[in-house]
Amino acid sequence: MVRNMDDFDFCLPSHAQAVLEGLQQLRTNPKLADVTLVAGGREFPCHRGILALCSHYFYAMFSGDFAESIAARVELKEVDPTALEMLLDFAYTGKVTINQGNVEGLMRTSSQLHFPAIQKVCSRYLRQQMDATNCLGICEFGESHGCPEVSSKAWSFLQENFEAVSLQEEFLQLSKERLAVYLSNDQLQVQEERSLVEAVLRWVRHDPGSRAQFLPELLELTRLVSLPDQYLQNLLATEPLVRDSDASKALVARSRTMGQSGTGALKNPPTPPQKLEEVLVVVGGRVLEDSEDEERGLEMPAATRNFAFYNPKSRRWMALPDFPDYNKWGFSLVALNNDVYVTGGSRGSQNDTWSTTQAWCFCPRDGVWKPIASMLRARTNHTSAVLNGEIYVIGGTTVDVVEVERYDPYNKSWCAISPALKYVSNFAAASCLGKLYLVGSCAVKYNALTLQCYNPVQDLWSVITSPFIPKYLSAPRCATLHGLIYLIGDNTKKVHVYNPEANIWQKNCLFPLPKL
Repeated sequence: MVRNMDDFDFCLPSHAQAVLEGLQQLRTNPKLADVTLVAGGREFPCHRGILALCSHYFYAMFSGDFAESIAARVELKEVDPTALEMLLDFAYTGKVTINQGNVEGLMRTSSQLHFPAIQKVCSRYLRQQMDATNCLGICEFGESHGCPEVSSKAWSFLQENFEAVSLQEEFLQLSKERLAVYLSNDQLQVQEERSLVEAVLRWVRHDPGSRAQFLPELLELTRLVSLPDQYLQNLLATEPLVRDSDASKALVARSRTMGQSGTGALKNPPTPPQKLEEVLVVVGGRVLEDSEDEERGLEMPAATRNFAFYNPKSRRWMALPDFPDYNKWGFSLVALNNDVYVTGGSRGSQNDTWSTTQAWCFCPRDGVWKPIASMLRARTNHTSAVLNGEIYVIGGTTVDVVEVERYDPYNKSWCAISPALKYVSNFAAASCLGKLYLVGSCAVKYNALTLQCYNPVQDLWSVITSPFIPKYLSAPRCATLHGLIYLIGDNTKKVHVYNPEANIWQKNCLFPLPKL
């Protein structure tokens, strides 16, 4: 006889995975599958329960009073069989590989069949892959497939990078209606006022036979009245597309008259574009009037506070509204979509020196500081970087792991991502060619620098081994320019340059800093 004993609770950790793998194998045996899906002439034996768990579409189909709920075969019309096969494999394995070749098909089919997990990951993939060459196509795709987070980010990217987008092949393929929609956006930001006109002329030249007729209508959307008179005069004198169109000539001439006199009205007066100028932003730190810049002839504002910008063209400082937490130190600063974000830091008072999770945003358009969602972890002396339209905050916590989280300005929320593989406490970060790079060392051990790379699509970190990685640097700082990463530290007078595509620190690119 077995004597009385306490209950013994047994759990097999591998059971769930084993069941999934077993069900995947059972799909190959039609006798053990309870439904066969048919799409594009291909048959896919599977199980109703598995499909219902992963898809709202199949849950409604198999649990409702429909013929399909008991049918042995279900035909899915206008469904891509290749994408369907990938969705079914995901349902049984929880794994899917998304790339540029299949993401649109997967997104389209997962929207048709309501696989929310795949819709979400495809949406994220599209947002992470967005650049000047594809943002227009991604915008239209997001709108047509009910993905507002995708189309919204594409719109934001276009507004911030119109000039770069207008130089791409995708821009030349736009329909007239779609181009008019983009030009009518009063949030477009350009560095050169003539950029809108030049973009329209490029689009018309691509197919002048069918597009020349639309030139007057499109030119009305390009803020002609805000352009210099000399430029408008040159359009009339030297641009064949304008000379050959009476309506276009009249429009340009009328814009010249309005610009010279400051009176008159166009048929549909457009909002002038936001002209951008690159400036240097300073938040906190030493009071600006104490800066040595005064001694070097840089004109300072009369009443500087803790937030200002310097315009290198006018060589002038301009004060901005005070950063609300002016006693805070150890925070991190980053710019995204021409807004300024401040994260974390310690308050700096005698009564409260703990790190904070607070985050703030300053929008130049509104001219005010606004709190945003708090970070998941309190951070001080961390670093920030922008990658694919999102903010990454790295390190600065109290654990011996480089914890990382990411802020999505569309969803206005933070999420934790995988920590870096190696611990560093003396580090800098920069984004380059769609990936995030973290370079640093342990400040206590003064060991050699480690270069780590984060791939946002795979949510994976890797340690990069490369010849001639620089030795220990104190307080390293890095920046990205033209696909290269530039690195410098307090204990060196030279700039180190890393080429991600060649995976090499370029010796011949070392150069000393100029004496200031």
